[in-house]
Amino acid sequence: MALRWPIPLLLVVLVGCSGPTRAVRLFTGRGEPRVHTPRGADAEPVDVDEARFVEATEALARNVPPPAHPQKAAQRLFEVGARGGAYVYEARSGRVVPGAPGEWLADTATSAELDLTRAYLRWCARAKTPGDCLRLLMDGPTVSGDGRYALAMALAQGVVMVEMTDAFRDMADPQSMLSAVLWTWTTYMLLLAVPEPLSKGVAAVMTASLIAYVGMDTFWSLIVGFKQLVEAAERATTFDALCDAGERYGKVLGRDAARAFVMLATAALGNTAAGLGAKVGQLPGAAQAALRAESQMGIHLAAVASVESAAVGAEVITLSLASGAVAMSDDGSNGGASRVRPSNPRGWASFSGFKKAMGSAGTNKEWHHLVEQTPGNVDRFGATSLHNTENVIPLDKGVHTRVSALYSSIRFDITESFTQTVRQWLSAQPFAAQREFGLMAIENVQKGFW
Repeated sequence: MALRWPIPLLLVVLVGCSGPTRAVRLFTGRGEPRVHTPRGADAEPVDVDEARFVEATEALARNVPPPAHPQKAAQRLFEVGARGGAYVYEARSGRVVPGAPGEWLADTATSAELDLTRAYLRWCARAKTPGDCLRLLMDGPTVSGDGRYALAMALAQGVVMVEMTDAFRDMADPQSMLSAVLWTWTTYMLLLAVPEPLSKGVAAVMTASLIAYVGMDTFWSLIVGFKQLVEAAERATTFDALCDAGERYGKVLGRDAARAFVMLATAALGNTAAGLGAKVGQLPGAAQAALRAESQMGIHLAAVASVESAAVGAEVITLSLASGAVAMSDDGSNGGASRVRPSNPRGWASFSGFKKAMGSAGTNKEWHHLVEQTPGNVDRFGATSLHNTENVIPLDKGVHTRVSALYSSIRFDITESFTQTVRQWLSAQPFAAQREFGLMAIENVQKGFW
């Protein structure tokens, strides 16, 4: 059998929904790792409507030139060249083993591979993009190796393929951008599927961001489903069989998770880990993702940029955060967020007491509560948690006015409600989630996103 990198048939065993409780282990650079048990692990992926998805994807792609060789660009992005090397699939033992240096087997095209390749080219022509529309034939004359997985993934993306085409239509080479996103997505999934999947850099940030958008349960389902996709792609001898495998994965994926994946993959193109992390909070659905990051991983959404590595185990995902990154409290019920480097916060029973002790906020500034001092919040969290040096910050008067106006407005793009104000929607959330949203609201108002 021809040598390929990497055929992920040794995917770490992932338990089903009825298995043991999954958890996230957080290394924050201070003391023992924190173990967070996701709350509402069966939460649905963040809902992003079509118009906002197309607009955001187009904006992300606008200043990114599509790579000349999308597969190699994706491998460089996720550093798989240095970590992967060459692997040989042993059919008798069913194992994937490292190949010896320089050990490349001759790849002789079979009649089935030729037929599959012809069917792929006909599929491209039917889509009015004749030729090698997904850039699967840049390293050989037939669709083989990782190209099979990429083609199956493209068929799975039928749920959003038209929307992606719409987002890239005004680019000089829209098909190259679509291919770049496809290979980025496929290569990332391959990286998660290899034995002992440990990702760093952009891939680690991608993992944390994806969990924030789709939830823990869906994230695991995507990996299990991808393993099944790979096995089906290996067995497939016809284009129709590959199409069936892709369509089955498309049902696992669903429209919302697919949209999240496309946005993150597009944001990752030509970017760094920090750059990708900075863009996550600006994507459609970021407000809901911020709540999901708190409930599923126990971290602020802003902290995904600080995720240095991510290891996916059978029941535990281990995230290592850079020292100084912000992590949530274990259960979100103690009335506040904890920082890796605590600042010895002080609290008062009233806002007037806070102002008497702290004085003026400064020239042209006003004191601003990240978690608002509403009666409901006072009842739930206690006054000293609200009138606290960790929760009340000085803010420019103009920004303060715009943030207050945002909270009083009805914003479907944030709350997915046409009747609730942002304040009403936010009031039902835990303290840590409200605080995270408050920080994100300031940033997005200052940048003009909200």
